[in-house]
Amino acid sequence: MTRLLPTALLAMALLAPAYSHSTTPIPRLKPGLVVPKAAVPVTKGRAPGARYFKASVPFPVLKPMRTAKVIRKPVIVIDPGHGGTDPGAVGVKGTYEKTITTSAAHELAARLRRSGKYSVILTRTKDSYVNHDDRLRIARKGQADLFISIHADSAGNKKARGASVYTLADRAKGRSKRIVNNQNWILDVDLSAQSDPVGDILVELAQRKTESQSDEFAGILLNELAGKTELVGNSHRRAGYYVLLAPDVPAVLLELGFLSNQADEKLLKTKKHRAKIISSVERAIDRYMDER
Repeated sequence: MTRLLPTALLAMALLAPAYSHSTTPIPRLKPGLVVPKAAVPVTKGRAPGARYFKASVPFPVLKPMRTAKVIRKPVIVIDPGHGGTDPGAVGVKGTYEKTITTSAAHELAARLRRSGKYSVILTRTKDSYVNHDDRLRIARKGQADLFISIHADSAGNKKARGASVYTLADRAKGRSKRIVNNQNWILDVDLSAQSDPVGDILVELAQRKTESQSDEFAGILLNELAGKTELVGNSHRRAGYYVLLAPDVPAVLLELGFLSNQADEKLLKTKKHRAKIISSVERAIDRYMDER
């Protein structure tokens, strides 16, 4: 009996896999055998990811379908100041501001379009007057990523000259809420249906982000303009210009120079000098958008 025990145990060990009920047999495919797609069970309604049944059998997951990525070009809205019945400032030699701003705006638009990087919108394409409200509506309807209003300055001091860039002054921010009450500017929220505190918060949240972006672009633009054209002292200025009031559109107002200064007026009338300024604006836009 003692001699037969090892032999019996060995036989039982060899036969155990065939008779075990504790392990579920795993089917094996012959090498090279391909299972038709129709034979692979697919269960709908499960999100992609690791899914398992209680018996630890892998759950088949279909590869998610690729969707075409929508590439949207940044939208640049260029606003030629004044126009039509509003000539703007008048130079020493009689140059109208609207003439300079129209030329500069078209030149900037043409340069940006040639680059192929941006969608460009002009608030006016000819010598016509456009209300300030409409200029902002054009920017918002076009979903502007940047709004640049182009002007030429004037001052009683004939010696004052040089370009400058304006962003919205803190003292003017209160005007934004009064404007958006009638225009549903912030994410199509009707602020007239909100309490004053809620409306103020919505406007302020939008303003904070926009103010930061506007100031960032103004700084980049002034760095690019330096050395290409004369800059007035304290060249980053703040004001309550209406075209800067949209709380959700980063905006600057660029003063190309002083028409009240004979030297600036003469330069601004030349396409060569305007090209120096315009190329600086384009580089500033490129830098700003690269950081977005």
